Order: sequence, then structure tokens, then C-alpha cells
Amino acid sequence: MSEARRPTAVVTGAGGGIGLVTALRLDRDGYRVWAVDVKDAAPELAGTGIVAVRADLTDPAAPAALLAEHLGDDGLDALVNAAGVAFFDRDVSALDVDEELWSRTFAVNLDGMRRMSAAAVPYMRRTAGAAMVHVASIAGLRGMDSPMDAYQVSKAGVVSLSRSIAVQLGPEGIRSNTVCPGAVLTPMIAHLYDEAPERRTRMEGKTPLRRLGRPEDIAAAVRWLLSSEASFVTGTDLVVDGGWIAQIV
Repeated sequence: MSEARRPTAVVTGAGGGIGLVTALRLDRDGYRVWAVDVKDAAPELAGTGIVAVRADLTDPAAPAALLAEHLGDDGLDALVNAAGVAFFDRDVSALDVDEELWSRTFAVNLDGMRRMSAAAVPYMRRTAGAAMVHVASIAGLRGMDSPMDAYQVSKAGVVSLSRSIAVQLGPEGIRSNTVCPGAVLTPMIAHLYDEAPERRTRMEGKTPLRRLGRPEDIAAAVRWLLSSEASFVTGTDLVVDGGWIAQIV
């Protein structure tokens, strides 16, 4: 009897934070996982079955090339676009923002997501029930009290593009959704809280559950959206924010 085919997953931004934890979760759940990041492989990947792939997704040719190299004639069951950047304390109003910062933010957060999604579709068409999940942000759904317009607008673009992909590919059985985290304690932001503990206290105070999110919280939401339990869920945005945007403040 032949061995059952293991589902395949590509996770971008898997060098740390949400992307890394999601890759580890999918590996534990039986997926063959390719963990993509511009950085070297995270130490946590050692001893797992995960294949680390170093790639710069701001290179227009990179997504198609890496999928062709690592998937070949195989199909792709899951794509998680978790790669993202946020230039805290430098990202400001669009009226004043630095042009290079704006371009870099969009190149990673939106253009990289668009290219990976487009490159993944031919492989997803080879499988049944394929799904994409894109890590956006509640900042892409609501305005921010202190503007970080490059980040906010790029994440709003992720939300909008995910919906468009869902409508276009729904007839083929390919789903596309976003997860929209609130304040999550990741390596990208941890140093800011270390430097200013009151900043963390303020963020916890804004959250009805009175804690920061964990990467595991987001990975669990991603995993559900990829699963057969969410087979009738597409074109939606799953908010995982401890209740933050449920408030009128």
C-alpha cells in the first residue's frame, strides 16, 4: 500500500515571530513545510522536518523560482504569507513619510504577498481544497491613533487583495483569507517594550483581555483557516486581537 500524500505548505516570514511559530505548528500537524525568509534559518527549525529556504521576496523573480525549485511537479495545499515589516517610530503620516520607507514597506508587505500568491496558484490547482492565509493587521481594518500610514495602508491592501483572490479563485475551490492580529509580542516589537515598559502596559490596557497576543494565538487561527473545518470560509478577515477593535474609544 502506498504511503498517503502529506499536505504541503509554504510559509513566508518564517525566520521568527508569527511565521516561525506557524511553520512549526504545521510541521507538527503533518504538513511538509517550506519556511521562507530573507534571513538564515531559525535555530528552532533544527530537528524538524521543515525545509528552510532563504529568499528575498522583494525580488520579482524569487517567488516563482523558489516554488519551481522546491515543489517541482507537486501541488501546494497551503500558502501562509506572514512576511512583513513595520518601521516603528519612523513610519508616520503619508503626508510626511520618507519615500524609501514607504516603498520598502509596500515591497515586503503587499508586493511580496501578491507575487507569492500569484506564483502559488498553478501549484494549488493541482490539489483539492487548497487555501491561502495572509497575515494582515487590525491596522488594515481601522485607523491608528498615531499614524503609521505605510504599514496601515499596505495591510489594508493585503486585506483587499485577499478578498479579490477569494472571489476570483473560489470557483476553482481555492480559498483566500486573512488573519488580522492586534498587539502581538513578537521579536519585531519586543525590543520596544524592553526599552519602554510603559508602552507595553498601555497596549495591554487597550486590550479587553488585558494581555498581548502570542504568536501561537495567530498560528492557531491560521491553522483553522487552512483546515477542512473552514472549507466554506473564504474572502473573510479573522480578527485575533483580544477584543481591541470591538470597543468605541
